[in-house]
Amino acid sequence: MLGAPHPVPRSYFKGVIVVLKILEKTEEYICAFLLLFMAGLAFANVIVRYLTNGSLAFTEELIINLFVWITVLGGAIAFRKKAHLGVELVVNRLPIRGQKIAIVFGAICTVALFVSLFNQGIGLVAQEYKNQMVTYSMALPMWWFGLAVPFGAIIMMIHAVQAAIEELQTLSANQDKH
Repeated sequence: MLGAPHPVPRSYFKGVIVVLKILEKTEEYICAFLLLFMAGLAFANVIVRYLTNGSLAFTEELIINLFVWITVLGGAIAFRKKAHLGVELVVNRLPIRGQKIAIVFGAICTVALFVSLFNQGIGLVAQEYKNQMVTYSMALPMWWFGLAVPFGAIIMMIHAVQAAIEELQTLSANQDKH
């Protein structure tokens, strides 16, 4: 005979919250550093072009590839801050139970999308690694930059689930008030 389910200790949730906070700050610092680094490279390239009529060929390639990393990190940050476009006109008119169902359905669809993106990203990275593809001017392994796709899919999935849980908690709190 099965006993009553044991509740998850509060210390577990506190640990998860701490890890999420560290992830959030890390994402923001990496994004800021990459943006500053890319701006510095672009500025250096402009100065070199102006002074020498030549250019630093590698900077364009590096900036483009780092832009992919900034894009996925920025997407994750946007999910966390609920800054993605959303159509709430219909959902907000539903009763609380309908809103909860819509949130769960949206989260399931989002997770399915990011699982698919993760799988495609792993395929991309594996192919780049297998074929020993390198960047044109710097000869860096392409899979270093391709890792942005599966990595971004994982962190966006985490933040999508986090956002859905927070929305459900907010709805439950609002429901308890009434």
